[in-house]
Amino acid sequence: MKKTRILLVVLLVIAFALSMAGCYVISGRKMDKVKGTYKLAHYTYTPSYERKEGYTPRHYDYINDEEYQYEDYLIVTGTDTGYYVHKEANAPAYVKEVKLSYEYNAEDSSKVEYVIYNDSISKNSTGGTNRLGINRNILNCSKSAFDYTQLITKKPMRTEDYSVRWEKVDNATDLSYAKAQLGDLKEYDYQGFSVRGIYELGTSANIENGELAEYPYQYFYYVIDTAKGATTAAVYYALKETPTTQIKKTVPFTYKAGDLAELTLDGKTWRVDGLWSGSFYSESDGQKHSMSQVSYNITDAELEYWIRCRMPATEEP
Repeated sequence: MKKTRILLVVLLVIAFALSMAGCYVISGRKMDKVKGTYKLAHYTYTPSYERKEGYTPRHYDYINDEEYQYEDYLIVTGTDTGYYVHKEANAPAYVKEVKLSYEYNAEDSSKVEYVIYNDSISKNSTGGTNRLGINRNILNCSKSAFDYTQLITKKPMRTEDYSVRWEKVDNATDLSYAKAQLGDLKEYDYQGFSVRGIYELGTSANIENGELAEYPYQYFYYVIDTAKGATTAAVYYALKETPTTQIKKTVPFTYKAGDLAELTLDGKTWRVDGLWSGSFYSESDGQKHSMSQVSYNITDAELEYWIRCRMPATEEP
């Protein structure tokens, strides 16, 4: 039995490695040929799921699905800094700075075989959809699904799969081509993008004894957009006694570009709390107040989701 389990583990590891390799061709090119603007031409994804009779998993097509309709551009500059432009349905287009790195052919160091990009959320990822193989004017990556059975639960499972293809559309290594297609873009520096998001106000605590104050809100969210030139943030909240009456207001917001360890929001100074940049605190009147980032997404649909999460449960009729 022990040998059988070891064999199963080995087979799973081999299958996983093969799935990660994908099924696309790599053909290295010199950097002068690689540099330029690439448009996202194909992006599909199916999450991992349990194989059940009659069950069909959700298959995402981020280019063609009406709720997504991505129009993205990746600008490869040949340096360690590039740009990622994103446009989706019912949301304005924006551009974020990304870090770029390159993998070269082991036998011919003049040829680039992979382009790796990361924003301040993915940071140092070297795999997945962040690592793109080069084949002439195409950047691509894929991961094929494979079937397996969980060792303990014995559930029949299938792993995730995805397929991504970028096509070179211009030699521009700046934003000129993308702006010609999409118009004005909201701009985010590298650090600022990870602080953009929806934040939930937490319960306040007495600084001296740690006693928690009564929380008067059914929900309370700040929507913070750290795009260059931003001077305000939005607040959405409802009181416990009137949970369905939403109050919305705009408050002043300032921050230092390149240093987002401290924010000024609605007249209060908020500082990063601990090692995680998504948690902030402020102090006033003997109380320590906290807020934490619940999402990087600032769309209306995302905000509505988090509000629903905090609404009182309703009984079924």
